[in-house]
Order: sequence, then structure tokens, then C-alpha cells
Amino acid sequence: MAGETIEEIESFDYSDDVLTIAEEAHFSVVSKDRKYRDKLKIGDKIEFILQNPAVNGGAHTVRHRGRIVARTPRYSQQEGSIIQCVSANAGWHLQTSDAPLWISLANKSYRDLCDPATSPFFDASWGFSGVRFDGKIRRALKQGRAILVSEASEPLPLLHAIQVEPGVKVADKLVEYCRRVNLLVNVAPDNSLCCFLPDYKQEPLFSIRNRAGDPLNNVLSCEGPVENAATRWTQVDVVGEQIAWEGETGSSQENPNATKKRGTVRHPDILPFANRHTVADGQMYSQFLAARHAEWVYKRGRFDSWYVKYTVPGHHQGGNWWVADSMCSVEDQENNLSGLFYVQSVRFPSHREGDVTEVIIREPGLLSASLGVIPDPSLTKSSMSGKPVAVQ
Repeated sequence: MAGETIEEIESFDYSDDVLTIAEEAHFSVVSKDRKYRDKLKIGDKIEFILQNPAVNGGAHTVRHRGRIVARTPRYSQQEGSIIQCVSANAGWHLQTSDAPLWISLANKSYRDLCDPATSPFFDASWGFSGVRFDGKIRRALKQGRAILVSEASEPLPLLHAIQVEPGVKVADKLVEYCRRVNLLVNVAPDNSLCCFLPDYKQEPLFSIRNRAGDPLNNVLSCEGPVENAATRWTQVDVVGEQIAWEGETGSSQENPNATKKRGTVRHPDILPFANRHTVADGQMYSQFLAARHAEWVYKRGRFDSWYVKYTVPGHHQGGNWWVADSMCSVEDQENNLSGLFYVQSVRFPSHREGDVTEVIIREPGLLSASLGVIPDPSLTKSSMSGKPVAVQ
């Protein structure tokens, strides 16, 4: 905090989640003799640092860099003075600040939209350092490792005109437009905006073993697999719409769904009963796109419907800090799990018995921002039948 190291941490709770833009760190500080009464104020800068001789030769790693956004002092005769704080990274501004009204980014690229140096969505006071279109860099920074920065040389597509209505958050627009080029949005520890996709082919850095009598067993506790049928859909229908052409009004009057574009995906074996889900998305202007989007909706629902939470000792393994958006090898006899899984989030809670990490794993290959790059609508006249395209 402003160059001052705080040693009187009573408790802390830090999470790294690939699905969370606004990353938070919660901590409580003992303020003996009112030491921190006039410090740790709203807006103060905070760095959350991890250090261990087994990782990076003992060099410190900045896992979280943010500002205090919530502060609650409390006092009792038994505990004395304690100040509870919440620090949030720069993503907090994206999710709490409304976007400027009626801005225009027509004929600009996605880099112009996401780069804090050029985008009107960003304010200099938020402290963003830049934009990166690579998830490897975010992971490396979380682990305190140097990495060669290599941005893609291929140009990003141009934007359509953006219209911001009252009450729309900056994050809403960033996520909406990055989704069109199949990119997730997150913030790296150096306060750079990170637009990326999970890399399911990366080498697994971590291992979880839960086998009776195995000396390598490193599972302290396990919750799951937690399963939920609500988003495990046996059939997904996505309906878009093609703007009618001149001369097509007759068919539209005869069939009110003539301009509708419907795509269907079916996975009847995923549940012993039917569980259908329908989505309206005006951007799906062709049956082909609607069918692809239906597959994405199915996969995202399946991603959300299953996870396992493990508690393992320490905050590191094999010389690496535990980090989200990584792959993990799992051998779990208790739950009959074996293979590679995707680490969605890690949490470092304070624990009276020593450092532990809570790891949430998901099935790999399911999480993405969208169905892929959504191309611009073609000016070529297409079928107006409105019949669905099905993907089995």
C-alpha cells in the first residue's frame, strides 16, 4: 500500500477466476493502537504478493493489483480494532462505470475498442496499462514468470457503429463486441486488458491425486462432482432473423416466420428426459450461424452444469503458483475421474492449519466466448424458408 508493507493481516481471501473480470481480494488488518485508522482508505492502491522459496527462486509475485473499494472498521474489547477491506483490480471500473453515451467507433478496429490508449470506454484514472490478445501472458504474470510478448500480426476486423444507451456498463459493451470475434475478457495483474481464448492444448502444470494409500495423494477435501441438470440441455434452438428484401413481403404475410433463421442442436443422450432451451439472437441472420450458435449455447450450458472443487495444500505445486486458465491432471479414485481437466478458478483463503488452495475444475473443450468469429451479414439474397438447420 503506497510503498508500505502491511504485516498485521489477520485473514485474507483471494480468488483468481477466468470468468471474472473484476477480481477481488478480501483481507482484514489488525489496527493495534489505531495504527491504520487513517490509512487503508477508499481508493488506496493495493498489491497482493506471494513469495515462497520453492517458486521462482523466492522472488515475489504480484498476484493482484488493485484499489480498495470497500472498507469496514470494527471494534470490540475482545478483538480490538480490525479493518476489513475489499480490493478490486481495474476490471471493477469496467463493471461499475457506465459507458459514455452515444459514442461512435465506426470504421475502427477491435484493437481501437479494447486499447485503453484509444478507446473512449476507458478513463486514464483507472490505471489500465494496455491490451493483450493472448491468455499466456496473463497466466505467466500470475505465476511471476517472464514471457516473450508476441502479438498477432493479422489485423482485427472493423467494428460496426456502436450505440451506448443509458445504464450500459463498459464491461457490457466490451464483452458484447469481443464475443463477436470469439474472445473472453479478463484483466491481467499488470492492469492490462486481456482478450483471449482458453488453450486446452497447453501442458498441465498441476496434478491432483485422490487415491487411497497413494503417498502422492494431495487432496485434503473434495466437493463434487457438483452436477445440475438445469443447463444440461438435450435440445437447443437458436432463432435469428434476416431483414426482409423488397419483393419478399408476400411470403412474409403468408408465413410470419419466413424471415426467421433457426438452428437446432440435439444431444438426447445427455439426460434420461427432454430438457429443451430456446434462445433469440438477432445477429444470427443465417441458418448456418444459428446452428453454430446453438452448439455454443449447448456447450456453455454443459460447462456450467458440472464442476469439482478440491482443497489442496499450499499455494503452489512443482514450482508454479496455482493459477486459473490452466490444465490439470486428475487421478481421483473416490469420484472415478481420470484425465486432463480445465482449471476455472483458484482461491487462496486464510486457513489456521496453513496455506491451502481451493481449485475448481471443469470439463475441458467447452468454454469459449462464442461460436467463432461472426462474419458481417452478406448482401446476397438467401433462402427465406425459416426452416431449421439441425446439428446432431
